[in-house]
Amino acid sequence: MCYSAVGDNVTQAIEIEFKNLLTEKEFQEILKQYSFAAPFVQTNYYFDTSAKLLQQKSIGLRIRLFQTTAEQTLKLSTTKAEHQLTEITDPLTLTQAQALVQQNQIYLHGATANQLTRLKVKISDLQIIGLAKTERYLATLPAGLLTLDRTTYADHAQDYECELEIQNVAKAYQNKHFFLNLLAQNDIPNRAVTNKVVRAVQHFKS
Repeated sequence: MCYSAVGDNVTQAIEIEFKNLLTEKEFQEILKQYSFAAPFVQTNYYFDTSAKLLQQKSIGLRIRLFQTTAEQTLKLSTTKAEHQLTEITDPLTLTQAQALVQQNQIYLHGATANQLTRLKVKISDLQIIGLAKTERYLATLPAGLLTLDRTTYADHAQDYECELEIQNVAKAYQNKHFFLNLLAQNDIPNRAVTNKVVRAVQHFKS
C-alpha cells in the first residue's frame, strides 16, 4: 500500500493487490517456499445496510480486531484501475472495537464515518452482515508483500487464499508477473476470487 496521513492517526492508502484462491495443499506448498513471519489472527466484522447500499456503491466497511488493537476501515473503488482501491482507516482500541461489535454499530467520530456521510449513507442503517476470522502469514519480497490467508467463517467453513500486495505503484503491473509465475510454478489455476466480504456474507447468519 501507499499511505498518506489524513490526521489524528487516520490513514488513507491506495491498495493494489493480486489474489488467488488456493486449496489447502497449495497453501501448504507455498508456505514452505518463502520465509513467512509467524502468523497472526485478525477478525473482521463487515457492515452494510439491509438494502446492501454499500455493495451497490462498491464500498467495503469493516471493523478489524487484532490481539491487542483494532481499526475501522472503509474501502472505496475510486479509480477505474483494476485491482486498485482507496482505504481510509481509523485506529481503535480493542475495547472500543469489541463494544462496537457487541452493539452492532460502527465508530461514529472518525474519517470513515465522515466519508460515509458525504456519500449519503445513513449510518444508523448499518449492521453486521458478515464475519471472517483469518490466520495470516506475511513474507516481504522484492515484488511486494506476499500473504497467505486461512479464513474461517461464522458457519465454520474455511478457505485459503494467496495475495500479492504491491508497495510500489509504478511497478505494480510489472510485479504482477511474479504473482502469475508463482501460480504457474506450483501448477495452481488462475481462479477468480470472490470478494472476501461476499464470502463472509454467504456464510453468515444474523
